[in-house]
Amino acid sequence: NEDQKRLIEASKAAYEKQLGKGEIKTEIAAASDFDKYGGLWYFAEAYHQQYLSKPGSRPYCSAQPQGVSLAPFDSWCPEDLKEKYQPALPESFWKKHGPVRGCSIVRFDNEPISESSY
Repeated sequence: NEDQKRLIEASKAAYEKQLGKGEIKTEIAAASDFDKYGGLWYFAEAYHQQYLSKPGSRPYCSAQPQGVSLAPFDSWCPEDLKEKYQPALPESFWKKHGPVRGCSIVRFDNEPISESSY
């Protein structure tokens, strides 16, 4: 919907600015435009799902995060959308569990994260 489009575009612009490396080349399209893109969507095989969370995946990690988390929601979200779309997880969660530079997607054990940990 239009709110989601504005949020996506605002977050993309904020992250481009933070990275300082030019335009992020991600195409943003509405789900309602599915047919315009061939009407096809393929899910990977089961063994590819949540690959980086599986034991033994770390040596083969190709995900290389920039080590730059998106700025806090309130700093880039359009003012009229802030209350309606406030994130469920606080900034303290992302400070502890957010991405860091390099192959670091899985940095903790596979136990649920308790709220008291952040």
